[in-house]
Amino acid sequence: MKLKDFVKQTLMDITNGVAEAQRGAPLWIAPGHVEGEKVIAPQLVSFEVGVTTNTDGGGEISVWSVGSAKAERSVEHVNKIAFSVPVYFQARKDGG
Repeated sequence: MKLKDFVKQTLMDITNGVAEAQRGAPLWIAPGHVEGEKVIAPQLVSFEVGVTTNTDGGGEISVWSVGSAKAERSVEHVNKIAFSVPVYFQARKDGG
């Protein structure tokens, strides 16, 4: 899987999960207001992933999955990268 697809899907799953939990929970989850005060603070979604590059060309970075193997012959290099993405669970794109 390409790194960009992995990051995109992970963030979509997390934010959609939080939105669903907000709608169905009996208590407040990531409220936009606390005691009348607007609260918009980022939460960092941290990633630490193993990525591979190989000698086949193409220049793409792929997410490495434990146990995945290819029958093709190529030289692969596995590296780890770590980064964080700020997500504002309290701020809705629709202004709500």
